Amino acid sequence: MIKITIKNNNDSLSLDKLAFGTGCFSDYNDKDSYFVLMDRFFENFRTFDTARSYNEWLPDGKDISEYMLGQWIKSRNNRDEIVIITKGGFPKNLKIKKDVINRITKEDLQYDLDTSLKTMNIDCVDIFLLHRDDESKPVEDIIPILDNFVKQGKTRFVGVSNWKTERIEKANEFIAKENMTRLVLSQCYFSLAESTPEKFDDSTIVCINKAEYEWYEKSKMPLMAYTSQAKGFFTKIHNGDMKKSDIVRFMSDDNIERARKAKKLADEYSVSPTCIALAYLTNNKVQTSAIIGPRNLSQLEDSMKVKDVMLSKDQIKWLNGE
Repeated sequence: MIKITIKNNNDSLSLDKLAFGTGCFSDYNDKDSYFVLMDRFFENFRTFDTARSYNEWLPDGKDISEYMLGQWIKSRNNRDEIVIITKGGFPKNLKIKKDVINRITKEDLQYDLDTSLKTMNIDCVDIFLLHRDDESKPVEDIIPILDNFVKQGKTRFVGVSNWKTERIEKANEFIAKENMTRLVLSQCYFSLAESTPEKFDDSTIVCINKAEYEWYEKSKMPLMAYTSQAKGFFTKIHNGDMKKSDIVRFMSDDNIERARKAKKLADEYSVSPTCIALAYLTNNKVQTSAIIGPRNLSQLEDSMKVKDVMLSKDQIKWLNGE
């Protein structure tokens, strides 16, 4: 599987088109099982995605995603062999939707990055992303903060998560004018199953739509897709295991038709429909790395089969209904 090459000044790195998302870690007592998953993933891929905020709203979830990744790195002594992407600046109280406070400030972001490094017991991350945007602030106030993190030597590259492309455009214009560290990566909701922020009941996320997609295709900016498998929608719809939240977020005539087509291709390739949904991303004309969050080895093995699934441009268009 071809990797995504990211460059900035004299530095570069290779990003796998399949990334392990540690947002699936939720119990400190399950350390051994998490290590098994990361060990198996490491045999095939080297890109890991995490964040300060993952599962912090759970009773015992604070720091768990970064902590488990850091403990595994220390145990395996493999820091130089992997790519670590983390995120900071997640709004306070967003999950409870009460007195929400934006945290895209110099002080909050510095705290998040420093705490991430301490929690993972490392000196530098490969890519640091802003987990959310604060559109009330001009990009001229935000970008210098990221630029300074690179100068501090605490991250090699910077990017954004859940930023609209119009805001990325403004940031890029400012970066070019001021000769600052450019944005190398963006994370958004991107899946064969389309959805909207309204269906997620979260106005702060950005879902790829036609306009956003065309921008990424034209700009060539690499994209990381979270919820890439649409919570198992492409398998659940065929076995009747849909949750209410799945129905709200993903059930539509277009997605039902995409699921039918994914099942047809899955039978041809002898993989699951969920694996085909991943292949839609990893073979896409937009440079895409798909984040997975396996709960067990069976799910992980199913996802990793994507490395052997090569879809043509015509198959991608067919899946998408073009």
